[in-house]
Amino acid sequence: MEKYLVFARTEYEEPLEHRGDIEAENGEEAGKAALERFGGEWLEMSLVPEGGIYWAEREEEVEVEVET
Repeated sequence: MEKYLVFARTEYEEPLEHRGDIEAENGEEAGKAALERFGGEWLEMSLVPEGGIYWAEREEEVEVEVET
């Protein structure tokens, strides 16, 4: 079983948003499970296998100031 992150939107103006996670044996089964769980009214739905995520990390720490 592999975990898939589900991103979807209903309008082109919207960004893709994380809607939840699905566990399935493969991409085809994940697609079916996502449609069952989240419905079919999406303009676009994308599944990302968790094992395919690569994080880009900095080698040094950088201080960041946040204005409120």
